[in-house]
Amino acid sequence: MPIVFALVGATGIGKSELSLRLAESFNAEIIGVDSRQVYKGFSIGTAQPDEASLKRVKHHLVDFLPPTETFSAGEFCRQVKNLLDENPDKKYILVGGTGLYVQSLLLGLPNIPAVPPTVRQKFENMAASEGSASLYKMACEVDPESAANVDPNNAQRLVRILEVFEATGRPLSGYQKEREGGIGAVPVFWLQRERDVLYKRIDSRINQMIKDGWVEEARELSKVVPLSAPAWQSLGYRELLQAQSASEMAQVIEEVKKKTRNYAKRQLTWFRGQMDSTSIDMENGPFEAILSNLSKNA
Repeated sequence: MPIVFALVGATGIGKSELSLRLAESFNAEIIGVDSRQVYKGFSIGTAQPDEASLKRVKHHLVDFLPPTETFSAGEFCRQVKNLLDENPDKKYILVGGTGLYVQSLLLGLPNIPAVPPTVRQKFENMAASEGSASLYKMACEVDPESAANVDPNNAQRLVRILEVFEATGRPLSGYQKEREGGIGAVPVFWLQRERDVLYKRIDSRINQMIKDGWVEEARELSKVVPLSAPAWQSLGYRELLQAQSASEMAQVIEEVKKKTRNYAKRQLTWFRGQMDSTSIDMENGPFEAILSNLSKNA
C-alpha cells in the first residue's frame, strides 16, 4: 500500500509540523485531506502549508482548485486513486481534518441514486435567497445525524443532505453506512489535546493569521472571486469582509474564533464516532508514539 498511514485531527491540533517530520522520516509525500485548503489563493485563512513546508515535503491536493469550482469526497477519492496508480513506488501520508474524505477513500463511497438537477437547483436557490440557516434547520429535521457533523454555514453540504432526502425519501446518513470501492484499511492516527488547550491554540492561531494578512487576503480575493463561489464557504472569509471599522473587526475576529472552536468540537465528535483510529496524545511524544505503533504492527 503506497499510503503509509493517515494523520487526522481537529483544526489547530498541530498536524502540520508533525506531518512534515513524519513524511521526512518515511521519505513520503503528503496528500492533503482538507476540503478548504484545495482552493487557490485562499491560503492564510485555511492554513495552507507555507513555502518553507512545501520545500521540505511535496504536497498534493493543496492550493490547486479554482475558487469557483466545487470539490467532493468522490472527486477527492478519484484524484487520490489516480495519484497512487501513477506513482506505485512512492510513499504517501494522508494529512488533514476532513474525516469524510479519509473515510470515503478507505471504506468506499455510498451508492446514492442520482439526484435530478431540478431538486438540487431548488435548494441552491433557497440557499441564495434565505441563507444557510434555513437549510440547516431543515437538515436537522430530515437527517439529524448528518446535520450534526456539518458546519451550519456550509451550504454545499447542507444542499447535499436535503437533495438526497428529497429525491430518495431516505437520509444521507443511511446511505453512508453502505459503501463500496474503498482502497482498504491503513493505520489512522487521531491527534488529540485537552479541549481547553486546543481552544487556546485556535485563538492564538487566528491572531497570527490576522497578523499574517488574512484580512487583506480576503479583500483582495473579493475583487476577483465572485462571492457566490464555493471557496467563500471557508470559515472566516465572509465574516472578515463585513467589518467596516476597527471595533467591528475586533468583534468579527472574536466571532471567527468562536465559530472555529465550534467547528473543532464538531470534528472531535465526528472522529470519535465515525473513524476507527489510534489516539495520539500531542502532549506526550506524538512522533515517537506513531513510529512505535507502526513498528509494533509492521
